[in-house]
Amino acid sequence: MKTCVRLSAALLSIIAIAVCFGGHTTGRVEAATRPQDPESLYGPSFAYLAWNLFLTAMAPSNGSLTFETWTEQCQLTPDMAGCPSAASVAAAEKAAGGGKVRMLHGSVFARAEKIAGSDCGAMVTTPIGGYQPPSNLTREATFCEEVFVSPVEASFVKRFLSTLATQQTYGAARNGTINFPGTETNDPRLELNSLEVKVDWVPASSYNNPTFACPDPTNRLYTETINGTCYALAAIHITSKVMPNWLWATFEPNSNVTNPNRCDPKLYGACLDSWGTTSSQPYGKGQTARQSPELRQAMTEAHLNPAFNNYFLTGVQTQFVDNYGKPISLGNSFIEFNQGVPPGKSSCITCHQYAAFDGKRPAQGAPENNFGIPPHGWPAVGYACNQNQNGNCTPVVANGTTQDFSWMLGLMPYSERPKN
Repeated sequence: MKTCVRLSAALLSIIAIAVCFGGHTTGRVEAATRPQDPESLYGPSFAYLAWNLFLTAMAPSNGSLTFETWTEQCQLTPDMAGCPSAASVAAAEKAAGGGKVRMLHGSVFARAEKIAGSDCGAMVTTPIGGYQPPSNLTREATFCEEVFVSPVEASFVKRFLSTLATQQTYGAARNGTINFPGTETNDPRLELNSLEVKVDWVPASSYNNPTFACPDPTNRLYTETINGTCYALAAIHITSKVMPNWLWATFEPNSNVTNPNRCDPKLYGACLDSWGTTSSQPYGKGQTARQSPELRQAMTEAHLNPAFNNYFLTGVQTQFVDNYGKPISLGNSFIEFNQGVPPGKSSCITCHQYAAFDGKRPAQGAPENNFGIPPHGWPAVGYACNQNQNGNCTPVVANGTTQDFSWMLGLMPYSERPKN
């Protein structure tokens, strides 16, 4: 682990970059040449890079957060699995009276059924492996999800990958492999790397006697009124194609209301952030680390909402196993819990390594056949291999199309809707 350093003018002059997304510009990283070690390109640690991505995504832009000005996955192509129906969107647009309508939806990974009359999903209200959900949930508590992709990724998907059939064609010309814009460009500028932001929102109505509001006077939770309902931002996943296996980072608010199991080492892993906190060691549930002066300064300079000072990096993942061959875990106590993931069975990189299309046409409106779970007999953490733990065995689908760690691609329709 590299030593944390202060964001000094000298450091910024060495690694200064301009990152532009959707017209918003923030000072970050650029280098004349691409070094062999990806970490050395982006500063003192992967945590530093994760927070740079966070600052870019959460910065204000034209009355919204920057990532909210990007393309939501349900806008990429018609008939994507798990998205609000056309009738639901039309009803929301009518209720908004011409205002902007957000594409809130449930998590396709979640095993729970949707709540009747809602496009969102049911929260887990019973224990998982002995771990309790928030104590004051209502009987019909819901949570909603959005997944936004950066402009360069949205353009790439719309051009080449908007159906499973075109993914197969595109991959067939490239040895069965899809590669998102990123490392293969040999360009360190973040705006040329694919970037995804997945956020989970929980409405105030999911709690008995909710303790947050819109706007939230305590600044403990970032809240927004979306489609007429008050929501708190309970979880954030950020992934970036800055290296071949992507960088995976997840963030949570320090809130016993929405995230009571944050940092529990026996659930999805302890928290570790050697740049954004003053702690250089992992810390567990109830052991809140202090925000580092460097991060506080960076948030102030980026004009972030004050509530984000109460959000913490749970961890960053770039490898399947550690230096001793032990599987690396990473999970979000809100996202993975409400997807029903068992304790100790969460690894972003391993899970997404299984994303591949087997070429078989799925049922109408359903995701691809192997969507979202390890194949039978394959592990949930560590190397994606059913024979040993000394390397990856993928692709797990013979003669299939490897989807570059993107389960989003598995939600695409098999073919384009016939044009009238």
